[in-house]
Amino acid sequence: MKQLVEGFAQQLRDAMDIGEKATVTFSGPKYSNVVIAGMGGSGIGGNIIQSYVADKLEVPVLVNKSYQVPAFVGLGTLFVASSFSGNTEETITAVRAAMNSDASVGFVTSGGELLRIAQEENMPHIVIPGESKQPRACLGYSVVEMLYLLHYAGLLDDTFKTELRQALNLLEEQAGIIKVQASALANNFHTKLPVLYVSSALEPVALRFQQQLNENAKQLCHVNTFPEMNHNEIVGWQHPESLYKELAVLLIKSTYDHPRVKLRMELSKKVFESKVQDVLELESQGATYLEQALYLIHLFDWVSVFLAELNNVDANAIDNSDYLKGELSKR
Repeated sequence: MKQLVEGFAQQLRDAMDIGEKATVTFSGPKYSNVVIAGMGGSGIGGNIIQSYVADKLEVPVLVNKSYQVPAFVGLGTLFVASSFSGNTEETITAVRAAMNSDASVGFVTSGGELLRIAQEENMPHIVIPGESKQPRACLGYSVVEMLYLLHYAGLLDDTFKTELRQALNLLEEQAGIIKVQASALANNFHTKLPVLYVSSALEPVALRFQQQLNENAKQLCHVNTFPEMNHNEIVGWQHPESLYKELAVLLIKSTYDHPRVKLRMELSKKVFESKVQDVLELESQGATYLEQALYLIHLFDWVSVFLAELNNVDANAIDNSDYLKGELSKR
């Protein structure tokens, strides 16, 4: 896993090359909505795309993490299916429902049943490398290729390409600093329950961090967003008091935070500091949303593998998930 994290910048570069060389044509009507279907490491890319295009697309974008699809999915829908293996049962079921509803379907996958459907039905698709066998380590491929699908569908201009190149430069320039920061955070989170707070704009990044801590470090984590948590969770910072010594709070900050969110974070920090010893802050780097999101993702991926070492666990193993898949396959 460490080697895969090390190669994240190169993965983004390779993904751009794949996207540029893809021969993808969409022939559907003008799209009135976009639905991105995916689960786990493939699905979180959809959440990142959703946040990135929020101020760029004139049509709504929904991330679908279920077997079912919304009732509005139909002729005017661009339905993007993202599955590293191509065999994710929820995504396959959702794709078939979208096809039955006459939606235009595009695919990002390395193979499996989804690639078979795409090729058999002559549907737009981009094939990503599948050699790593680790979907969560291939987020760069899924995010970049979904951006290219939106571009080829006529929904997104090519500004994202410039922003991706800027993100690549940032990751390469800051490689050493990122590892130092990640190592320090891993030590802060060791034997603790990380509690992550972030503005809603960067919620997908925090959720990605949570997932990486779950899968790589085999550690639980909690995520919530500003300003929503100020309307409920902040009141819960009273009991159980015995839990406070087990917590480490991280406030994830960005230039994309609304001014009132920044104020809410500062005021809430005082509440956290009155209860918990470890209250940390982290400011993202970069000028654009993609730069900041990819910077944090890479940093947090390093935290997860460093924490796996501190927890003395195999970052590659996913025993509980494998057990569930095995049991589900019998029924």
